[in-house]
Amino acid sequence: MPALAHVVPITSVDGVYTYRVPEGMEAEAVPGARVLIPFGRRQITGVVAERVEGSDDGLKPLHDVLDARPALTPALLVLTRWVARYYLCAWGEAVKAALPSGTEVESRRTAYALAPPDAWTDEPRGRKILRALAEQNGTGLPVAALAEVLGRKTVPQNLLRRMETAGVLRIDDEVQDARARAKTARHLRLGETTEGADALRGAKQRALLAHVAEAEGPVLQTDALAATGAASSTVKGLEAKGLLEAFDAEVERRADGMDVEADAPAEPLDLHPAQETALAAIVDAVEASRPETFLLHGVTGSGKTEVYLRALRAALDRGRSAIVLVPEIALTPQTVRRFRAHFGDRVAVLHSRMSAGERLDAWTRIRDGLYPIVIGPRSAIFAPVADLGLVVVDEEHESSYKQFDPAPRYHARDVAVMRAHQAGAACVLGSATPSMESVANANAGKYTRLEMPERVPVRGPDGTTRAPAPLPPVRVVDLGRERKVRRLKGALSHDLRLAIEDRLDKGEQTILLQNRRGYAPVLTCEDCGWTPTCRDCAVSLTVHKPTHNLRCHYCGRAERIPEACPDCGSPDLRRLGAGTQRVEEEIAEVFPSARVLRMDLDTTSRKGAHRKILDAFGRGDADLLLGTQMVAKGLDFPRVTLVGVVEADTGMLLPDFRAAERTFQLLAQVAGRAGRHELQGEVILQTRNPEHPAITFALRHDFHGFALGELA
Repeated sequence: MPALAHVVPITSVDGVYTYRVPEGMEAEAVPGARVLIPFGRRQITGVVAERVEGSDDGLKPLHDVLDARPALTPALLVLTRWVARYYLCAWGEAVKAALPSGTEVESRRTAYALAPPDAWTDEPRGRKILRALAEQNGTGLPVAALAEVLGRKTVPQNLLRRMETAGVLRIDDEVQDARARAKTARHLRLGETTEGADALRGAKQRALLAHVAEAEGPVLQTDALAATGAASSTVKGLEAKGLLEAFDAEVERRADGMDVEADAPAEPLDLHPAQETALAAIVDAVEASRPETFLLHGVTGSGKTEVYLRALRAALDRGRSAIVLVPEIALTPQTVRRFRAHFGDRVAVLHSRMSAGERLDAWTRIRDGLYPIVIGPRSAIFAPVADLGLVVVDEEHESSYKQFDPAPRYHARDVAVMRAHQAGAACVLGSATPSMESVANANAGKYTRLEMPERVPVRGPDGTTRAPAPLPPVRVVDLGRERKVRRLKGALSHDLRLAIEDRLDKGEQTILLQNRRGYAPVLTCEDCGWTPTCRDCAVSLTVHKPTHNLRCHYCGRAERIPEACPDCGSPDLRRLGAGTQRVEEEIAEVFPSARVLRMDLDTTSRKGAHRKILDAFGRGDADLLLGTQMVAKGLDFPRVTLVGVVEADTGMLLPDFRAAERTFQLLAQVAGRAGRHELQGEVILQTRNPEHPAITFALRHDFHGFALGELA
């Protein structure tokens, strides 16, 4: 019987399509392999889901097999099928999320002019197309780009067909190479002979040969030349004598976070009883290959990361791999540094800020088993690890684990639970403020609850172990009252200013949270009440002072700030509220000598920016770290003794049933950044709603009291 392949096309069109497997492709077109398939008028990438035998009458053949070995493991095929069903999307969209971006191969319709513009007299649009094609000097234009030429969203297909029939243009389907491909570089190794090596007279030839001989394997030519001062002509001379061999080989492009210097491994502290109990339960599940989900509820500073590290060690000791999810890319370098101290170069990073080439290289080496531990935000849950033994979701309550666009619109926490279940692995959901869903699942017995209610002992600068740092006291400043007594000048209250000044005098550090980026959330006309809104999203535009524009924080649309109200012509435009830019400006006015680092989406858009900001703050190059919610998660700096929340009400009154929960979680998390080591910490919350449950329970660090009321 002829060999057939059921293929999942990597497209938003749902379904599995059957193709004939041509002779010569049977051994490579196996489940999980990427193939090039005819799909309508195009050729696109698909993944073989299943091989069967049957009649091939009327079936189109596979055009090519794109992988020497399958791209997706059987486990990932099963997982992506579940994701597609659970999150109501095409299987191909789920498969695309599991593959490194930029590796798709597909055809593109390209138009070429066959006649001058005046040869088409039917209508002006056709002459416009021919003029644009003539300017390409024979290289053609993608059909999709012709829409921009006409100033439309799409190109009229009937017009193109008539122009093709008239012979004035040609449309070809051209297969485009993948954007991401393996990178090669010149390497050197010793030749097959050593005859004549002792007679070499050139110092650089002898140095280069010795450098290659001392290496344990092939060395990069650029590194060898830099180390010895030799030139490429030196290599050619040694090659001619048969003493050296130059060849091209793949090299790994290492992403930001992969080259961070590992922390020196500290002497391990003895686990306190709650840590020992939690670790024993997790290791028992790993050893038994039992798919069990644990809700690890530990207060900030209770040593959850130490439990993760020891559980990972248990998984690796049994030859199994692990995935560690973190909520923010900003946390990746700090997490990798700590994990590298324990596991060396067996840790890989996967995240969306990596270039297509870096992601492909890391993904390929994870699949090949070189990196048994993978760290990253939500997309890392699809890492192609083999024999998965443990999945850790740190700060499992974070909303950033939810993918909104494009499909699949998955929640990485829930996918982690399912992937661990399918693999017979343990799944640990860790948080100081678990989500209400996870608490409900633990209450129902679906998850095993592990409690760590106390902070762990800390190690002092002299290496001695000290008593656990207490949870910092929280002070609430009522902004409404401050305004009535005329003590509120700007975004920072009198009490918060005094506390910052005290830390500056002591040489200690402060973290300020203002969960609004930009300069001011709202611009309004004082005369008529006009407020600019995004024409696509119908939300108010935020003022960004450095670029002097208004920006939508949903779709990114930007426009200039008007000089006067477009409705009534009044120049009296007032900027309401304060974003991170405005708070930064105020700090510079009140504390001119303070060194401030701002961390929000505007300052971290460049590659590696997260790491540079956090490294600078960790070195003590700044006194204050001001930022949005990314400064509230997982950071651990020993000299931070003050955390200030500029406006605790941001998000509290949104029409969202999770608004109170997310406010409490954010406040509790950022409060945990203060006083984590030997220095006493303090937290100041500024609010206009001091009696709100999210505030009153955060004031007491009382998660259980808050959860009891919120679940009801």
